Amino acid sequence: MIRARTTASAVAAVSAALLASACTTSSVPESASGDRAFRVALTSDANTFDPAKGTAASDYTLARLQYATLVNRDAGNKITPGLAEKWESSPTSATFTLRKGLTCSDGKPLSATDVAASLRRFADPKTAGSGVAMAFGPGAPATFTADDAAGTVTVKLGRPWADLLTGLALPNAGVVCAPGLKDPQALARGPVPGAGSNGYTLTTVQRGRGYTFKLRDGFNAFAQYAQEPQGERPKTLEISLVSNESTLANQLSTGAVDYGAFTGPDAARFRSGGYTLKAAPLLRMFVVFNERSGRPGADPKIRKAVAQALDPAAFNKVYGGKGEVMKSWSDSTTPCANTDAASVTGPDTAAAKKTLAGVNLKITGTNAIAGGAGNAYVQEALRAAGAKASLRNVDNATWATDVLANKGDWDLTVMAHLNFPGTLTSGALLLTGPVPPEGRNFGGIENDAFTAGIAEAEGTTDQAAQCAGWAKAQKALLERDDVVPLATVPVAFVLGKGADGVVVNGAADPASFRIKS
Repeated sequence: MIRARTTASAVAAVSAALLASACTTSSVPESASGDRAFRVALTSDANTFDPAKGTAASDYTLARLQYATLVNRDAGNKITPGLAEKWESSPTSATFTLRKGLTCSDGKPLSATDVAASLRRFADPKTAGSGVAMAFGPGAPATFTADDAAGTVTVKLGRPWADLLTGLALPNAGVVCAPGLKDPQALARGPVPGAGSNGYTLTTVQRGRGYTFKLRDGFNAFAQYAQEPQGERPKTLEISLVSNESTLANQLSTGAVDYGAFTGPDAARFRSGGYTLKAAPLLRMFVVFNERSGRPGADPKIRKAVAQALDPAAFNKVYGGKGEVMKSWSDSTTPCANTDAASVTGPDTAAAKKTLAGVNLKITGTNAIAGGAGNAYVQEALRAAGAKASLRNVDNATWATDVLANKGDWDLTVMAHLNFPGTLTSGALLLTGPVPPEGRNFGGIENDAFTAGIAEAEGTTDQAAQCAGWAKAQKALLERDDVVPLATVPVAFVLGKGADGVVVNGAADPASFRIKS
């Protein structure tokens, strides 16, 4: 959900991976301290500044800079310290010991009670936090207790959830200090003095134009990586909005930008010449149906026919053919992902025509990936199979409202899933559980065998047992054609000359950016 070609840079935005962009000159601005500012850009404006409610790329980016998490993730989904220096965990509980000397952005101490209060608010169904199910499991109660003397926070779950630590490393679980909890409406609009818990503070807000972040003195809980970037952490991060990849590439080549992410051909310009290019399969693309009563997607015959009308290999070619044709809602780099084509409905246009002839299908898709080229392919493929397929190719914010929140009139969508956690759980939670606004099951899918498989996988930390549960879950979903796997869209993350940073698990950490001397 981002914007590529006019948007692909959005891909970076999506993960906390920012597109670094700036003005159209080659001069590099300086912060008030005289240090060079690190320039980044988002492809679309933020929907919210409240980390718990973030749903899109720009939301995650801004949250990652301002609100620290108890734990972080390094390559291979290794859990590393964050606000917590150590922890003990099981599928039903975890106890975190906080670092000494933690403070909020106003300099006041950050206590265990403060952390527990933030997590309690995040988990509260009234908050409608978008990452709650990933952290604590779908619909499961969670309780939080604090011991300020010991500096510990304990989380207890109502049912087993093996991905607790992974979920608590997501931007949505960023800790909000007391001033932000007292005024959630102001928190959503922009900076609240004293609300931040991470190393950067939002100081300037110009909605629709850009934002300025300043480094906090003495912050000691930045994410640590096995391969740390070189250089100095910038005292100023200046974020502007840029939507065109070619424009971004020009800015990067002139030195006006320090970092950019690309899904299109402009990335090839930076394979040499002192730039650092890192590629990752950030986007996993698959079709999801609106399966509510009265919708075409409620009919399993129509879902199968749509799957037969689409050719994932042809879809892959729309984006240059360098992605992976998937066999599930995620790719083969994800642990326990299905790689058996037998469970996936293959392309068969002749068979599709027998069911889809004259059927009205309303497609709503985000134009954030290469201007929505994949959406256009789906429309034409369905038309070729005889369907009366219409397409609304909208910006990412509108797509999130119309589809993810189910406030629009849609029958199917191409889901551009970022899978920041790097697990099958992340995508699965979009396909099961309560529907919006109570949950994230935006398609209204009701598949009991799928849900049971997830519960089996998440009830254990044994890898073999987890994969056995996920095998059952994926088979149940794919055989009903609740989703149609397509392909990944590789993203090229480019760091400019004199810049460095960490790209891990398919996303860039904006708080890791460095300026090399």
